[in-house]
Amino acid sequence: MAATSKSSGNAAAKPTSRTKTAGAKKTAPRHGLKTAAKSRAAARPRPAKKAAPAAPAPARAISERAITDSTRRMVAAAAAACEDKKGEDTRVLELDPVDSGFTDFFLITSGTNERQTQTIADEIELRLKREFGAYPNSVEGKRLGEWILLDYVDFVVHVFLAEKRAFYDIERLRKSAKHVDAEELQKALKQKTASTRKRVAGRTAAVSTP
Repeated sequence: MAATSKSSGNAAAKPTSRTKTAGAKKTAPRHGLKTAAKSRAAARPRPAKKAAPAAPAPARAISERAITDSTRRMVAAAAAACEDKKGEDTRVLELDPVDSGFTDFFLITSGTNERQTQTIADEIELRLKREFGAYPNSVEGKRLGEWILLDYVDFVVHVFLAEKRAFYDIERLRKSAKHVDAEELQKALKQKTASTRKRVAGRTAAVSTP
């Protein structure tokens, strides 16, 4: 009987050992998953902090756009080229910087036919290249000659057929633009150039005087 009892006790003890082993096997993967999760979290790059948005530029800085004398001289030269090639109703618009910040001036003129508009555009390109070494950033519509656009960045030239100009009426679309008389622009530039030369000559004479 004792032997039978001992044998039964041994038999009863074995399942307990297996149960502990099984329990250890079950808990190990859970611990491993936690460790792997921590490793992935540590390895995952943290998102960079977003920089604070820059404060918008004050309206005063926009309105105080500086237009260089070189730009004014080129516009005057382009207007003179239009007049030399019999362009009609040539106008210079100084654009409001708030309304249009991409350029300073529109120069608008008209021709009676496609050949004349192309001739005007060619003369403007030739004169600005010869006198200022300036080339248009882009040229559009020259092949058809109905509306030729020469983009010189600081100013844009529009050479229209008369009927196309009346149809698109871009002067009306730029109501806030200031109309600049091309002849007055040339006179003002000549006066400024003369005064600058006189001032430089006076300084040179003062320096050379013993």
